[in-house]
Amino acid sequence: MFNKLPLISLFVAFAATVTILASCAPTYDSIADQMLVDTQKQADDGLLKLESLAVMIDTLGKSPNASDQKAVADARRQASYGSNMDFYNNLQSSLTTLDTRMTATPDLSTPKLNNALSNLEKNVNEVRTTHAAENTLGADYVKASKQILDQQFKALTVYELTIKSGSKPQ
Repeated sequence: MFNKLPLISLFVAFAATVTILASCAPTYDSIADQMLVDTQKQADDGLLKLESLAVMIDTLGKSPNASDQKAVADARRQASYGSNMDFYNNLQSSLTTLDTRMTATPDLSTPKLNNALSNLEKNVNEVRTTHAAENTLGADYVKASKQILDQQFKALTVYELTIKSGSKPQ
């Protein structure tokens, strides 16, 4: 005869665990918050550098001056994908670590966090893929990409500030 008591006990324990986890509000993690700030700064610094180099290439590229052409050649070298692979590798590593930290303690907001972090990673990968294909990026493309990433970081920052204040994120 099949004993239903252990199965019922297991189901009740599982249901209680799910209920407890579902009712838990996310807790503020100062380390995750600092990692978010650091990762956004890392992305901003790298993209601002690329944007600045692109502007220099555009501005000085038309000049017949030999020193300007030397500066353009140097800027092209610095703006090339090969010269920025470390930036992308380090940023990807930071995003992976941030994802791990922010989703380490599952709660009701975890699926939304997973989605937000995944979209952020996808956009960084899109910039990287475009950079690899074109070798250098135009200033307008970099500026637009930076704005998109900043909006995504802003949403994560609002999440962190919401839980820091003790409120439940939406």
